[in-house]
Amino acid sequence: MNKVSWKYIKWSLWICLVLPFIIPSSLNTDGKNSFLYGLPFSYVTIYQENPNSGWFFDNFFNGNHGLAINPSTLVINVIIIYLLISFIRRLSKENSQKVKL
Repeated sequence: MNKVSWKYIKWSLWICLVLPFIIPSSLNTDGKNSFLYGLPFSYVTIYQENPNSGWFFDNFFNGNHGLAINPSTLVINVIIIYLLISFIRRLSKENSQKVKL
């Protein structure tokens, strides 16, 4: 079994925390107006009374009506991105070894 790479975990966490600032959300009108942030699963919900923008920074600091953060979904996102990074790294190592032969 392979050891856990803390470098990849740090990169995964960093990606999960920066992604909501880069990718805007669309308005979710199920019940209260809200914006959902996070990929592949949303872990931040910002409730708005007067929605005007899908960008995280704008919604977070301008007139939000509430904020919900789900830490368990954040952990799941970090694990998924960690596995993707590890898989991509393993594929690149295998391809580089094939090229050398």
